[in-house]
Amino acid sequence: MTKKAALAGLFVIVAIAAPGLLAQEKPKSAEAAKPAETSKTMTPLRVQVVFSEFEGEKKLSSLPYTFLVNADERGERAAVRMGLRVPIEASSNSGVKQFQYMDVGTNLDGRAEKTEDGRFLLMLNVEKSSVYRPGASEKPVSLGGNEISAAQPIVQQFRTQVNLLIRDGQTEQSTVATDPVTGHVLKVDVTANVIK
Repeated sequence: MTKKAALAGLFVIVAIAAPGLLAQEKPKSAEAAKPAETSKTMTPLRVQVVFSEFEGEKKLSSLPYTFLVNADERGERAAVRMGLRVPIEASSNSGVKQFQYMDVGTNLDGRAEKTEDGRFLLMLNVEKSSVYRPGASEKPVSLGGNEISAAQPIVQQFRTQVNLLIRDGQTEQSTVATDPVTGHVLKVDVTANVIK
């Protein structure tokens, strides 16, 4: 009977210890999965886009816009919308003026990915529009030799899509464009800074 009692005791010990050993195995596999999850790091960036307008060498204006974007594999987009709804006369029936409203301003959309060498691939869609009307003392506006009526405001539109490879703290001049009517030069500078 002592053999039977010893075997029964051993069986009870194995039965009690086996689930504990199996339970210890599970956390090891869960721990092995954790490094794969943490390898998807997210780096927050502060992105500044500055529009500078020049007439020759003289700077006429500088408009900065700043937004935050996360550099990660998911490719989440960040967006900024800043502008006005401008009334533009559409028609005049029987002396009654009718207006149509146009959105004018700046739209920025961007996302970023971190590259293996520590730089960031910054993908930006930039749209900027403005309204102007030549004054009475200014010469008529012409485009390609064709005079444009000054009775209505003129809407300038600028659009660009940029893919910049940029380092933390670096500023890049991404785009330079010339207004075909005024000859003013628009320069777009982009700066990216890691938020610590």
